[in-house]
Amino acid sequence: MRTMPAVKRQHLLAEFAGLKQACPNGIYVSLTPGDPTLWSGIMFVRKGPYASAILRFHISFPDTYPALPPLVTFSTDMFHPLISPLTTYMYSTDVQDGATASASDAERLPPGGFSLRHGFASWFGRGSRAREKRSGAAAAVATTMNRGGGSGGSGGEASTTTPTRAVATATGTTRGSAASSPSCASAPGYARTGPGEVSTFEVLRYVRSAFDDEKVLDSVPLEAAGNPGAWHAWRTHRRQTAGKLFSGRGEDVAEVEDGKTRPEADAAAGVGATTRRPEQWNWEGVWEERVKRGVAASQSEGVLYGSSGSADEVINFLSMEDAEVEAVKSRLLQTLGAAA
Repeated sequence: MRTMPAVKRQHLLAEFAGLKQACPNGIYVSLTPGDPTLWSGIMFVRKGPYASAILRFHISFPDTYPALPPLVTFSTDMFHPLISPLTTYMYSTDVQDGATASASDAERLPPGGFSLRHGFASWFGRGSRAREKRSGAAAAVATTMNRGGGSGGSGGEASTTTPTRAVATATGTTRGSAASSPSCASAPGYARTGPGEVSTFEVLRYVRSAFDDEKVLDSVPLEAAGNPGAWHAWRTHRRQTAGKLFSGRGEDVAEVEDGKTRPEADAAAGVGATTRRPEQWNWEGVWEERVKRGVAASQSEGVLYGSSGSADEVINFLSMEDAEVEAVKSRLLQTLGAAA
């Protein structure tokens, strides 16, 4: 187990206990034995563009959660705008800062990583990370000065640091800035972790909405995407099936009313006539085909019951005949009736 402070460990356990009473529909989570900072989950998508998919995921919490975001990774391969492909690294670098991605980028998504940048923007950005570092440094200096008077504590939690474990990625944020997240409204009482803090309930609810709500996917900008190819494929699918029109700046959204990229945007980016930008590629039918294959694979016996998954999965499925399922349901109903 990592060296997470005992208070924050209890905070995570309290959040998990609250989810037993009210978890987003279709999502089931379990703790990893001996490590409350690593959760395993299953999501049954019941509606929307990914309906009937069965998805496995894990949540890894950094030592400084909820000041820093958790890392959500999917072990089920799915073509999704917010999920980094399992076969490669994708980088969620700040496009607006004009920065380049590199192997040392602190915001990189591992294979299967789910981008939370769109739903919880205040957790991300180089500006917020710089503010976090300055805030932590100031707190450390103040604690050191207090020690001289003989009345201060150890100051072990006076400053927040970026977790050193590779899976605990993502950037810092100030406690006040997280309150601006669009996903922070109307959470259950137990999920209200404090002023400006985002609860696990809100993260799970946003993750679910990214699979069953077309409007959420429509609103994702390119810089927040975990898979830019899936992002372009989704927008092409929406234009063709729903007549959806998108407009925006630069590379974020290049579609206009006539379905062509802006000439001025290409000129500003130095794109020549023979160079094709990603939004000019032929994405027709790509989203439908890839998602159909992914959903079917997620329901296959090899994935659900066989050796396709990890051997140490906390949540497992059991293959049962219809008669066995009905017998189990009957026993459960009897137990619930007796308890009532």
